[in-house]
Amino acid sequence: MMTLNPSKVIFTENPHGYTLNGLPLSGVTGLIHDVLRLGVYPDADDFTREVAIPRAAEYGTSVHHAIEAWDTRGERVTVHPKTPRFIDRYHPETEWDVARELDTYIRHKRGYTAVANEYTVSDNIRYASNIDNVWLKDDTRGIWLVDTKTNNLKYYPGGESGLKEYLSWQLSVYAELFERQNPGIKVEGLAANWLRKDQGEFWVIDRKPGRLVDILLSTECFHDPATGGFDYFPPAEIGECLGRDLVPSYPTADSEGEGGALAKQVGRHIILGIYDTKARMDAAKAEYDTLTAGLREVMESNGVKSWDAGCFKATIAADSETTQFDTAAFKKAHPDLYKAFTKKSVRKGGFTIKLREKTA
Repeated sequence: MMTLNPSKVIFTENPHGYTLNGLPLSGVTGLIHDVLRLGVYPDADDFTREVAIPRAAEYGTSVHHAIEAWDTRGERVTVHPKTPRFIDRYHPETEWDVARELDTYIRHKRGYTAVANEYTVSDNIRYASNIDNVWLKDDTRGIWLVDTKTNNLKYYPGGESGLKEYLSWQLSVYAELFERQNPGIKVEGLAANWLRKDQGEFWVIDRKPGRLVDILLSTECFHDPATGGFDYFPPAEIGECLGRDLVPSYPTADSEGEGGALAKQVGRHIILGIYDTKARMDAAKAEYDTLTAGLREVMESNGVKSWDAGCFKATIAADSETTQFDTAAFKKAHPDLYKAFTKKSVRKGGFTIKLREKTA
């Protein structure tokens, strides 16, 4: 059996995290979510974030544990207790039964031999992660890195294609770190097991160019002890990884002057959070204005002044005259009188944010 070099990184499952010489390292998942914005649910409500996503994660963890027990000990351990807060009238089961997922995994594995499960790889600087499965292909004797996903493709951002794009980055980073950790062993292929109840697919995943993976891995990250999370500051070349003609521009941690210093203190998640939120606000206001203008036009054409739509009530007020004082004209005609009846005061300066045009 092929022997792989062990990592010096220590992995803890609960809480999930990686440390090297006592210092925390970021997982690859957080890097891809935050920098490439893949696999992110931007419009998730509190219930989705606090219950639905953690419940799905626990289900996925049960599948992973079943696979590991099969590969390492040859045991079928397919029933796992469910956390009580995930049990409700829509999900009354008290246990996760992942026998169907394990059976599908075993079928997908035909023609391959398991070399390692949950194999830790790292750049030993900033990032580390566990590779779900390292397989040896029986006919070519080549190494394949395989990830297992249990996502509901109906709700996953971008559906199946979105998940495959995420996997392409995830597994490509794994391949780069794997080859650094095991000089002389080249990764032959990348693949993913998508397992969900009675459904299952085995996808061969494209590997990203090494240059793009190196750019992504050069992203600076800083651990926030207060939250346990990380702030990420990608290099200027990150646009090449995003694969878009236009990407938002923002200062990076190594920028000179106040821009870089502030970027470190504020955190990239705040910078991009403001950018993304305001962009959505502006787009929502433009759509709202268009919709309300259309509603008013229909009401006016039908002579309707007030209309109750059930979920809202629309009213067209009667036209009215207004009188405005022409301050500029009065000041020009009576400067002394204007001066006598005005007073100065200090008003705190406003705070505005204007989105800049995206730059390549």
